[in-house]
Amino acid sequence: MFRTALLTLALTVAAAAACGGKSTPAPATTATEPAGNPGMHHEHDFPAEMDAFHDKLAPLWHDDDAQARVDATCAATGELDALAAGVKGAPPAGVDAAAWGERASALVDSITKLSAACGSADRATFEADFHAVHSAFHGLIELLPASAGHKAAH
Repeated sequence: MFRTALLTLALTVAAAAACGGKSTPAPATTATEPAGNPGMHHEHDFPAEMDAFHDKLAPLWHDDDAQARVDATCAATGELDALAAGVKGAPPAGVDAAAWGERASALVDSITKLSAACGSADRATFEADFHAVHSAFHGLIELLPASAGHKAAH
């Protein structure tokens, strides 16, 4: 899927150049194809702090190996917490600061719960707690202006 999109883009640029047409630069986006799930391709235009959080979360979220996913995610809770604190402290321009603070706090709180689940002997609530982290992050995405949207091609 990623190669097809890249080839299509290259052909489009080549056709535009060959025709002598003017091209306007596309907005800066980051495209990632999470490890463990090469069919899941994300394109987004996030603020830097959200981009860093997403870059850490995405490969964990999309890991196909259940045990590796749990182990890697639990090992990363400290980093996720630090990245979430960065997201919380940097509300983007044009976003309601109170709503951002509320949803960013929900993200931080969800990581605290996930970390507790990781520290339990059976990690029984891991899936529910990890889902809460993912949902909280998407709650922040919903607050972003349309130009900073998130698109996922499944």
